[in-house]
Amino acid sequence: MTTDEGVHATSWPAVPTAGGVADQLISPLRALRAGLDEVRFELPLHGGEDAAAVASALADQIDDYLLPRLSHPETPPVLVIGGSTGGGKSTLLNTLVGAPVSPAGVLRPTTRSAVLVCHPDDHGTFLSGGPVPALPRTSDGAPGTIRVLPADSVPPGLALVDAPDVDSVVAENRQLAVRLLGAADLWIFVTTAARYADAVPWELLRAAVARGASIAIVLSRVNHLAHATVSTHLREMLRAEGLGAAPLFVIEQVALEEHGLLPESAVRSLRMWAGRISASPEQRTAVIRQTLTGAIAAVRDRVDTVADATKAQQGAVTTLRGQVGQAYAAAESRLRASVEDGVLFRGDVVGRWQEYAGNGGLTAILEARSGSKSGVLSGQASIRAARVRAGLVGGVVRLFTSIADEVAAELVAAWRTNPGGPAAAEAVTERASAEAAKKAEDAARAWLDAVDASIARADGSMRAGVVPVVVSAALPEGTLPVGREVDVAGGTVALSADLLAEVFEDEDVRSAGRTARSDLLDRLASALASEQHRFTARLDELDPPIGLADRLRDAARAVDRYGPVVDQLFADPSTLDLRPKPGPVGREAPSTETLQAVAAALRPAVTLDLRPDTPSDSSTAASSETSAEMTENPAEPVDRATAVPTTANVDADDTPESDDSPKGS
Repeated sequence: MTTDEGVHATSWPAVPTAGGVADQLISPLRALRAGLDEVRFELPLHGGEDAAAVASALADQIDDYLLPRLSHPETPPVLVIGGSTGGGKSTLLNTLVGAPVSPAGVLRPTTRSAVLVCHPDDHGTFLSGGPVPALPRTSDGAPGTIRVLPADSVPPGLALVDAPDVDSVVAENRQLAVRLLGAADLWIFVTTAARYADAVPWELLRAAVARGASIAIVLSRVNHLAHATVSTHLREMLRAEGLGAAPLFVIEQVALEEHGLLPESAVRSLRMWAGRISASPEQRTAVIRQTLTGAIAAVRDRVDTVADATKAQQGAVTTLRGQVGQAYAAAESRLRASVEDGVLFRGDVVGRWQEYAGNGGLTAILEARSGSKSGVLSGQASIRAARVRAGLVGGVVRLFTSIADEVAAELVAAWRTNPGGPAAAEAVTERASAEAAKKAEDAARAWLDAVDASIARADGSMRAGVVPVVVSAALPEGTLPVGREVDVAGGTVALSADLLAEVFEDEDVRSAGRTARSDLLDRLASALASEQHRFTARLDELDPPIGLADRLRDAARAVDRYGPVVDQLFADPSTLDLRPKPGPVGREAPSTETLQAVAAALRPAVTLDLRPDTPSDSSTAASSETSAEMTENPAEPVDRATAVPTTANVDADDTPESDDSPKGS
C-alpha cells in the first residue's frame, strides 16, 4: 500500500515486551485453560448446558486468540468477515482482494474452510502463526484448515479472513466460524437486506458485545428504494444491542462484474476504511487493544458462570452420594440382622442337618471330641456334612442377592426424585449386578474354608466339629438346632436333647460359632460394599474434580488482576519502536518521523455524524453535494445512520474521497 506521499506503510510496529510483561497475564490464562479441560457437566441440571457452552467458547478463545495475541503482539490485526449463509462474505472478500480467492456461488455451503489473505510482507507471519494456531495452514483449502494467500491488493499490517457461514448446515463449518470470530481482532459482520434480522448471527453479535469485541457491519444487497428504510431499521437494532457505535457500510443491489466481483464503487468506502486502519499504527493498536481488553475483562464473568454450574454439579453428586451411603448402610444392617436371626438355618438346610445328625453325625462329633477317633469324617457322613455346608452356601447366596436387589431398586428410585438423578441412574440397574451371586457364593465358600482351617489348627485334622460350628454360626444366639425327630431309613428317630446340648452348648463350639458368624458377616459386608461400588463409581464419573470451581475462580482473579498488562503491551504507538519490518529488496524503508507524519495526516480530523438530521443553512451546500455524488454512484455504500467509531476510533467515513485517497495497491 502507498500513501499520498508515496511512502510504503510499515506492516506492524515492533512491540517491546521488556521484562516479560506479557507473561504476567499469560501464566494465569494457561492455568485457567488447564482448569477448563477438567470441566464437565454430566448431570442435566438447569444452566449446565449454557455453562458448558461458555466453558468451551472460553477455552477456544484462550487457545485461538488470547494466548497467540499476547505471545506475539506484533502479529497484524485480523479482520474476520463472517455472517449468515448467502450473505455475500466471499464475494466481498474477493472484491477487496481483486481476485476470486474464496469460492462464491449458489451452492451451500460454499466456504468450507477459512481463507486468510494478507499482504506479501505478512505472508510468512500468518503461515506460521496468527489466529487459531491449532488449525493447519494450507494452500489448497482443505476442510478444517486455514488457507493462507498473499495479495498485493491487501493493505500491509492487517489480514482479511473469510469464515464459513455461522448458520451452515454442516456442524463443522459452524464450529469453525464461531472459533474464527472469537479469534478476530475485528469482526466484519456481513448480512443482507433480507436476512439482517436472523436470530443466529445476532446471538453471536451479543456475545461479541459482551466481550467488548471490535465490530463493523456490512449490509449488502439493498434495493436502492429501500436503502433508507432498511439501513435505519438495522441501525436501530444495533443501538438496541449496544452496537450503535459500530461502523455501518451499505452496499446496494448491483450486478456483479467479471469473476463475480462487486463494482469498485460499491466497496470504495469500506476499502478506504480498511486502508486507514492499515496506515495508522494508532488505529491498528486501538483495534487490538479494544478487543483484547474486552476479552480479558469478560473472563471473570464467564468463569463465574462455569464455576457456579460446577458447584451445582458437585452439590447434586454429593446429594446422590449421600443417598448411596445411607441405603447401603441400611442394607448392611438388614443383612446382619437376618444372619443373626437364623435366616440361613431354614428351608432345606434344616432337612440336610437332620439327615446328617440322624445318621450318626452327632455320634461322630462326640467320638471325635473324646479322642477315640481321628475326627475325620468319611463315607456317607462326609457326604452328608458336605450337603449341610452346600445348603448354607445356597442360603447365603439367596439372602445376599435378595437384599442387594432390594437396596439397588430403592436407591435407583430415590435417585430419580433428585435433580440430575435420572441421568445418573441410567448407567446402573435396579437389580444387583450379574456378579452379585458369584460374590456371595465366593464369600460363603471362603468363610467355610476359614472355619475348616481354624478347626484343623486345633489337632491337625479336619474334625467333624466343623459342622456344629458352622451350624451354630447360622443359628440365633443360644439356640439348639431344630428337628429333634428325623427320618432315618424310613423310620423316625428322636435325637436326644442331651446329645444336642452336649454338642451345641459346649463353650468351644459356641465361641467358635460366634467367631464364625462374625467372619461371615464381615465377608458379606465386603461383598455388599462391592455392589455399592456400582453406584459410587458412577458418581465418580459424574463428579467434577474436588476444588475445581475454586481453582477456576482463582485463575480468573489473577487474569483480572493483570488485565492492565494489555495497556502496557499496546501502549500509545508514538512511544513504541516504529521501525518497519524489512520490505522487499530494493525498497527503502521509511523513517520513524515519516511514518508518524503519515499516520497523523491519515487520521480523520473529525468524526462524521451521518444521522439524517435536517441540515442547517450552513450545511445545505455540503448536503446537496453529497446527494449529487450518491445519485451519480447509486451503488456506492452510504451509511445514513450514525457512524460513530468504536473505542478503537475507526471511522466508517462513507463520503466520497478524492482520487488520491489511499486504495488497495
